[in-house]
Amino acid sequence: MKLQIKLSKDEAIAYKNFAGVVKPQEITDDDFMKTVFVTGIETLNKQLSEMVQKYASENKEELAASGITVIENEDGQVKLAETAVIEHDISGFPSEGVDPHGHSPEKYEK
Repeated sequence: MKLQIKLSKDEAIAYKNFAGVVKPQEITDDDFMKTVFVTGIETLNKQLSEMVQKYASENKEELAASGITVIENEDGQVKLAETAVIEHDISGFPSEGVDPHGHSPEKYEK
């Protein structure tokens, strides 16, 4: 995939100055630019993930009202799950005792 980014004059000068200082000589300009770009994506993805984690932690009730359960791990990480899915017991049946097709567990016990 080829990606073209148009920089302003000031941005282009800033990038050239940055690359001139930190780019190892054994790395091509193209490989360095790819590294900078991918690192930026990874950093942005991490920031977005942290923002979602923070939002979920601070808005558990609002999310619960929307059918989303916030699950906090021991390490402080937050995961989101559809409440209807986690209400199923180990047998795979919802707490009401029927599967999504209206069958009771007895139908499968043979």
